[in-house]
Amino acid sequence: MATQSFLEKLLLAPPASFHVLDPAKAKRMNAATMYIPSPADVARAINAIPAGQTRTIVDLRRVLAREGDAECACPGATIKYWKWMARASEEPGGKTSPYAIPWWRVLKDGKPSRHMPGGVERQIALLKREGVKI
Repeated sequence: MATQSFLEKLLLAPPASFHVLDPAKAKRMNAATMYIPSPADVARAINAIPAGQTRTIVDLRRVLAREGDAECACPGATIKYWKWMARASEEPGGKTSPYAIPWWRVLKDGKPSRHMPGGVERQIALLKREGVKI
């Protein structure tokens, strides 16, 4: 059985959805409603980051929550799709896919992520190329 490419995973991902959280999860998330974004939602939010600037995952989640008319956006889906899109960009044809995004402009906890293609070093190099001081 062949392994799915990251682009295939993105294309097969479920559509965005809005959820009213149960009391336990609402308490944990400090929110009553959650938006689970689609890969296209995450791509749009990342593509909106201007060259030479960065955003954190928390910043992206705020944008996505507003767009989804919810109090919060799913951290797992946001991070998963960001990582998948970064990995998809390294696959054959990935640079021309609908999910070719400037993934390096997103920081996890305010720092480059070791989980991105080429690790922290590559993300820093791409940011420096855009004039971002890291």
